[in-house]
Amino acid sequence: MQIDLLFQGFPGRSSRGFLGWSSCVLIRPVGKAPILFDTVGFNERILLLTKLKELGVNKEDVGTVLLSHFHFDHAVNYPLFPNATFYLHEEEVKHIENNGEEDLAIPVEMYPSLRDSGRLSILTGKSGIVEGLNWMHTPGHTPGLYSLFLNYRGSKIVLASDTVKNISELRTGEVSMTWDEVRGKESINAIRRWADIVVPGHDRLLQIKRNGSHVEVYPINESAIDIIVPWKDDKFSIKI
Repeated sequence: MQIDLLFQGFPGRSSRGFLGWSSCVLIRPVGKAPILFDTVGFNERILLLTKLKELGVNKEDVGTVLLSHFHFDHAVNYPLFPNATFYLHEEEVKHIENNGEEDLAIPVEMYPSLRDSGRLSILTGKSGIVEGLNWMHTPGHTPGLYSLFLNYRGSKIVLASDTVKNISELRTGEVSMTWDEVRGKESINAIRRWADIVVPGHDRLLQIKRNGSHVEVYPINESAIDIIVPWKDDKFSIKI
């Protein structure tokens, strides 16, 4: 199995609202179609397809898209993948249907197309295996959020999405922007107990080191974004 971090999350917001720059991971099991964990946002869809092509993966090749939850910055690019099966947790489906108008991060107008596509599969219960990968229901930020718990090259890696949005949440166990604070803390603690490396939804790669009951969290790399103003690219194209 090969795991590639296509997008590292970025913990930024602006006076115009949330930037929504989230993480996205490509998983390539041996002998199976590629798997995407989350799809980033509309503003990154061209770069998403570019990064995939650079790794030899066309959008038609992707066989599975694991949607950790149905927020705009993680899920809206699912239609780019015409041959994929999409996975949501049953509690996220209930959340969309019951609270979609209240949770304004949900692109509720897009859900009927996914629901009626014939390619939506539902994860049920607290944990399980999907496409050979271990998943765990890690609610809090949304009721149906789930994470992947992977053993990879000698390390225990959690693709946490917004279960752990940033280094502060993993260090302190305190959560922000959450639908259920109590369950959010429980989910973070489960990750802190198990993981060596965490891929958060909106921050750098994080490493956990333990000394008895004492836990330290360190960034593995830097978090930086190039902002180019004014923007000009005469070769720009939206053809995919």
